Amino acid sequence: MALPSYMSRREGRYYLQIRLARPLAKLAGVSLFRVSLRTSDYRQARLRLAECLVWVHRMNEIDDAGYAGLFRMNIRQLREYVADALPLSEERLGARRIYEEMLKNLIRRAKAAGHDPDMVAPGFRELFERFVLQNVEAEEGLRRAERIREYERGRADVLAAIELGVLPQQGRPVPGYPSAAHIHATGNVASFSPTVSGPALEAPGPTGGAPGVVQMPRGELVNADKTSDPVHPQAPLRFSDALAAYVEADEKANGNADARSVVKLVVQFIIDKMDDPLLSEFDEEAAARIDAMLPDIPDRKNIPREHVSSLAARYDYAQKHGWDGLKRLTEARLRNGYHNALFRFFGWLIQKKLYLREMPRFSRVSDENLVSLERDAFSTDEVSKIFSLPLFTGCLSAERIWVEGRCLVQNHLYWGYAMSFLTGVRPGELGQIELDDIEEEHGIYYLQLRAFDPKKGRVARKEVKRFKTPASQRTIPLHPLILDLGLLERIEDLRSIGCPVLFPEWEPYPKPGGEMRWGQPLTKSFQYLRRKIGIDRFDVALYSSRHWFAQLIDETEIKDATRRKVMGHSGGKDVATRYGRKRRLTTRDLSELVQISSPEIDEMGRLLLSARERADRGELTVLKPWLTPANWSNYYKRKLLGQ
Repeated sequence: MALPSYMSRREGRYYLQIRLARPLAKLAGVSLFRVSLRTSDYRQARLRLAECLVWVHRMNEIDDAGYAGLFRMNIRQLREYVADALPLSEERLGARRIYEEMLKNLIRRAKAAGHDPDMVAPGFRELFERFVLQNVEAEEGLRRAERIREYERGRADVLAAIELGVLPQQGRPVPGYPSAAHIHATGNVASFSPTVSGPALEAPGPTGGAPGVVQMPRGELVNADKTSDPVHPQAPLRFSDALAAYVEADEKANGNADARSVVKLVVQFIIDKMDDPLLSEFDEEAAARIDAMLPDIPDRKNIPREHVSSLAARYDYAQKHGWDGLKRLTEARLRNGYHNALFRFFGWLIQKKLYLREMPRFSRVSDENLVSLERDAFSTDEVSKIFSLPLFTGCLSAERIWVEGRCLVQNHLYWGYAMSFLTGVRPGELGQIELDDIEEEHGIYYLQLRAFDPKKGRVARKEVKRFKTPASQRTIPLHPLILDLGLLERIEDLRSIGCPVLFPEWEPYPKPGGEMRWGQPLTKSFQYLRRKIGIDRFDVALYSSRHWFAQLIDETEIKDATRRKVMGHSGGKDVATRYGRKRRLTTRDLSELVQISSPEIDEMGRLLLSARERADRGELTVLKPWLTPANWSNYYKRKLLGQ
């Protein structure tokens, strides 16, 4: 059977595939737009294709108006979608999700090119956020409908089993099934758990009525990370119990620790302000109360230490003492932090059938909440000032690295800044690098950011390195300047004393839960550094070095898929990026990366290599305190030396 235009089939699934017009291809970063229609059913694929082609053809007709014209054009399509009435068909929702992912990619590329949608197309972001929220609600509606269908199918199967005599009408129930009397009396099999059998099924219900309903005491949560219900829906469950179960399940699933900490923070706010309510009591009115309170939480600045222990304490302090000297949270913190965290938490509860109401809505933002600042890359002048500091050009001693002198100390901070600018690594990714993570292949050296080295076999979970996201595990080719500065010499020196890690002097900061925050040494030093050289822009931070590196990539011919790999960004639902070797870069892209150049890199090279040359001539004394184990961090002393 011939496929219709713009449809392809691979490994049993259907794809939308269309060549983009040159103006759109330039903005989207791809000439061939190919995305899964998420079905192997031909009829469904045709329907979803038809839904998608409406906005694909419309976007393909754009002229050379750039991102501004593209976003203004899409305001019309967003208005059409936002006008949809729920529930949506699976075909309509499928097209909307594909459209959402494409717009997210365009927004990211536009911001990288300096075209913020808020500036070039007012009203676009608000429509887009409403559109995304509507998609979330539609997906939840489809899942809820499917749960109802599954329940009715199960109910019909049990009743049929009774009619056929598989289940007895009276007497002791068959192990693994509720009693027939209970089913006929209540018409409900939702409370039945097939994992419980035998005498447990005969326990009296909450009112001492029909057997078959098992009550579990408050706080007794079992198998919270499995698909079966960890708690009977009728058991009284409080928010504190639910939060403990969520944390346990997320830890077992190796969930993101930072995201989990935000969930704990904001759910604790509900517990504190509503006296740890039952889940069953948290209705639409209660959700609206919390939604109205969240925008009135101040940030930490100018709040006494004894009042910053929790969000509730900060909220109460502002309510009691007023807002003089205090500032509210940013809009991004509310939307991307607290609102999203509550959505994850309640989504998990609903999935586990612990919360039987509709998904609560949290969306309130006050006009008093601060606007978010988009992080900017460092300017040429700022890069020059940073690498003109004594740490990089000649310092007084190993302890006084910010004072000018005649010593060269290439310590962990020296390499932290150099590698942040030349590889785009996150601060928290540097301290865990091992010597074996630097590998050479065909004359090119790579930094392998990975949880563990698979060539050495399996390791204990406690030894696995933690990264921000799964996509953060990646391969980064090292810029030649890093090698010219002597990184390989450092590796050779450390191997000679049997040290397996690249920065043994790096001291991570232990968070309350015991997890290590690895970026602390570099981020703390940057606060001193920015004051020393007078960086007073609020839109730059240490993380701006990563933006600076991304900007270097954007100025090359490197394709977008490679950019995501090197930066450690997920390809999301971009199907094309899932094929091929995940860590391998093409020869062309590899050549582009190792030859990246700019006036800023030339200035970095001049300053850093000049100090190296002075050291080679004996004008600077080279100090290597990290080769003495006594100078290692307490963390690595314990881990490597058992001290």
